[in-house]
Amino acid sequence: DVLISSNPSAALIFHFNKMYISFMYRDYDGMASAAEEYFGYKLDVWTLLNIACVQTYISGLVSFWIYRQTSDCKWFERGNRSKAAMRHWAESSQWNFLQKYHLLEAEENFSNRQYEAARQSYHNAIQLSKNHKFLNDEALSCELAGYFFFEIGKKTEALEYFTRANSKYHEWGATAKATSVYECAEAIFKDSSICNRSSPQVGEHPIK
Repeated sequence: DVLISSNPSAALIFHFNKMYISFMYRDYDGMASAAEEYFGYKLDVWTLLNIACVQTYISGLVSFWIYRQTSDCKWFERGNRSKAAMRHWAESSQWNFLQKYHLLEAEENFSNRQYEAARQSYHNAIQLSKNHKFLNDEALSCELAGYFFFEIGKKTEALEYFTRANSKYHEWGATAKATSVYECAEAIFKDSSICNRSSPQVGEHPIK
């Protein structure tokens, strides 16, 4: 605590890491609390591009999720700034950044209730992640697409995307995260009639 209070850069990293972990494990309250702290720091410091990219990417995804829960426009604006930064980086390196841009775009479209546009953006993010060999981006894009489809009532599509996300996290080596996706999907489908049919098994890829 002393280090954090006396070192703003360390505090920023500390709150970002809390926000990131909470986001990945769908702890909304923990994520939102850490995000408030993270965005409270206005540090104009140079950092490595890969670190800036991860912070921009995750904070943008977090911002769009919080916006959908709160309708507070400051979070939408933060998400938009992240998307704009990712678009700028994608102009220099599509291979590294374009799939991330499309996932931010998908979350923006979801937040705006532009569902057909969101569907296409999720597809683009997943396909580009696959083409560019980014398993982590592909897994996350599939997972967030699953939540999107569930929220708009497309439960069959949601289950297929969760199944693929689970498989891709396993393939990437993130077994704890793969288990988390399985448990989260199991919880939200617990009372759904879709659970009465045969579900895709881990390792199947129903969406190409």
